[in-house]
Amino acid sequence: MSDVTFLVEGRPFYAHKVLLFTASPRFKALLSSKPTNDSTCIEIGYVKYSIFQLVMQYLYYGGPESLLIKNNEIMELLSAAKFFQLEALQRHCEIICAKSINTDNCVDIYNHAKFLGVTELSAYCEGYFLKNMMVLIENEAFKQLLYDKNGEGTGQDVLQDLQRTLAIRIQSIHLSSSKGSVV
Repeated sequence: MSDVTFLVEGRPFYAHKVLLFTASPRFKALLSSKPTNDSTCIEIGYVKYSIFQLVMQYLYYGGPESLLIKNNEIMELLSAAKFFQLEALQRHCEIICAKSINTDNCVDIYNHAKFLGVTELSAYCEGYFLKNMMVLIENEAFKQLLYDKNGEGTGQDVLQDLQRTLAIRIQSIHLSSSKGSVV
């Protein structure tokens, strides 16, 4: 009973236009750009089949509760959620990343979040950096991020982002402590 076929990594994935049309602006645009006939086929070349399957599972089951996401898939699923403009799935992926952050993966999560423009996850990583600065200063990936050994100009940006995050946190602490005092 499907009326649209996605071709992902050369494999077909069958779906229903009515569900996808209402799921996100990206799916609406993908479906609107194709002529209306009985067998619409859309090739997806930028997402792995297993990740696309998770996106569809999310849509068909109405939420992330049923998703079994492997640790090595979360960043790709976050990218797919961002690409397909599925905000709730994106937020779910951000929460998983935040819960699983550690000194080994924090720089990768941060770089991915910055690349995607996922500001809440980027800010969370910056807070993690500030909280764990003493440990991270010995981490090669973190040093490379700060000192910009690739020459991409990002080191200064990271330091400015950390400074901004620190200022926001200090200001929020100051505001919450001043609200509790009697004038």
